[in-house]
Amino acid sequence: MRALPVTLALLSSFSIARAAPDADTPCVCADPDAPAAAPRDALTLTKVKFSELPGWADDKLAQAVPSFLQSCSALAAMKDADPIGHDGHGGKAGQWRKACAAAAKVKPGDDAGAKAMFEAEFVPWSAAGKAGAEGKLTGYNVQQIHASRKKGGKYQIPIYDRPKDLVMIDLSKHIPDSHGRRIWGKLDAKGEVAPYPTRAEIRKGALAGQGLELMYADDAVDVLFAHIEGSAKALMDDGTTVWLEFAGKNGRAYRGVGGVLKSMGELSAPGSGTMQGIRKWFVDHPGKFDEVVDQSSSYVFFRESKLAGAVGSQMVVLTAERSMAVDRAFIAHSTPIWVDTRAPNIGKPGASPWRQLLIAQDTGGGILGPVRGDIYWGDDVAAAERGGRMGGPGKYWLLLPKGVTK
Repeated sequence: MRALPVTLALLSSFSIARAAPDADTPCVCADPDAPAAAPRDALTLTKVKFSELPGWADDKLAQAVPSFLQSCSALAAMKDADPIGHDGHGGKAGQWRKACAAAAKVKPGDDAGAKAMFEAEFVPWSAAGKAGAEGKLTGYNVQQIHASRKKGGKYQIPIYDRPKDLVMIDLSKHIPDSHGRRIWGKLDAKGEVAPYPTRAEIRKGALAGQGLELMYADDAVDVLFAHIEGSAKALMDDGTTVWLEFAGKNGRAYRGVGGVLKSMGELSAPGSGTMQGIRKWFVDHPGKFDEVVDQSSSYVFFRESKLAGAVGSQMVVLTAERSMAVDRAFIAHSTPIWVDTRAPNIGKPGASPWRQLLIAQDTGGGILGPVRGDIYWGDDVAAAERGGRMGGPGKYWLLLPKGVTK
């Protein structure tokens, strides 16, 4: 069934329908190229006041401005008439110019000025899906790996560059209501797009002899989580640091490793389904890594980033605790999002209320749905703890430039 074309209604609420999910980077837990028969959902936005956003007056909003300006740099390269979002549900690029200009004038640390700017330039809209306003919010971080340019000793796990024969077809350029869905594969002798080798086939040598090895890591679990997160910070054996960013994927079905282990009857203890719990399971069962991980056919390719930091699918550097991955079928890059959820406590059990303004700058294979977000926590130890343990209910509100909704 075809999805409805997206329009911004001249009313106090509107809906966005989708047919099939897709994403640029594989953060967590789902097949980013699910079949067209996937259940449809809809995003309903209802106009509210800033005073209705829980905790709005308490956030240090000046900290969100640099993140928004990163998105403004991407918007600046677009023409005024270019749509924001794959279905234009974020309006036109020209409608964001005034907000970007105003944000550039906010002085560092001026929370009052930042608050005034956001309230003057944007309109808040509460977000809800068919199941209501409450969705799932998770967290992610940059995976740190230890690596060497040369294979040898403990450095045995390859990090692959994007193969030259890997192709991607953006269906939005051919099908108006494709919602940004993409197909990955390779051209066969007939000129048709054929499936790319699976993770298991790649592990067994499907890409051997092509010179694609960027480096070799010393820990297969670290590399697994780099694939899941879509980026990595490589600490090289020569003392240098190399940032790795997403360069492509094989387009095969993704199956979350946590789900695989649970289907095997593992991870039944409280907290065992977290990233930390999964890592411990692999440490306790070193001989079963390939058996488990190969049940996901998905594989991710990297390139060395010219920027120091994690780069999201908007191709801007992410800001810790101010950037978020979203489902691009519903939410456009650059959109400020007010989040109300709970975040894990550092160094102790439990979670506490967490309310902040984030900017939509990334996407993820498991980030599917109208009220679904993945908060970027950074690249340090605390970020790994929060990113690995976070996963629970939450709500959010989109901030759209006034011109978009009038």
